[in-house]
Amino acid sequence: MASSIDERLRLVEDYEAIKQLKAFYAKCADSKYTDDHRRKPQAEIDAITRHQVDTVFTEDGIWDGGAQFGEIRGRDAIFAHLRSGRWTFSMHYFLNPHIELQGDQAHATWMLWQPCTFEDGNRSMLMSAITEDDYVRTPSGWQLQRYRFILKFLVPHNQPWSEARNTPFKT
Repeated sequence: MASSIDERLRLVEDYEAIKQLKAFYAKCADSKYTDDHRRKPQAEIDAITRHQVDTVFTEDGIWDGGAQFGEIRGRDAIFAHLRSGRWTFSMHYFLNPHIELQGDQAHATWMLWQPCTFEDGNRSMLMSAITEDDYVRTPSGWQLQRYRFILKFLVPHNQPWSEARNTPFKT
């Protein structure tokens, strides 16, 4: 437990920096699509994704999408994966952050609620997941060292998620 005002202020600033980093990740992810739910031109997506990955992830970062989306290691591989998504729309809502700080390291658990559109068949989907994130303080500020995605459900919007029971939807 922080005792001095300076230590307490640093904790508050660290919590806020981590929340802002997660919000930036979501903003970039959702900025790849037009208002009428189409993918932007690939050059725009590449610029958004490059900025997203370089800002959010450490050089040796891990994007772990679990059985559904696979594990990707390193910025260049994460960039290649995130730039080539098969979605035409998404709105990432990362909720209920539980952030544990220990010096220059942090762990956070977030709930994800994500309406999205799968490109194949123009299918409107609902996705729910938990993310388990490991952060480190770098000279550039806080960055994700490991993003772990735990799918709860991914179903067409008109299908009850209770029918899927966490069965991975094949993208």
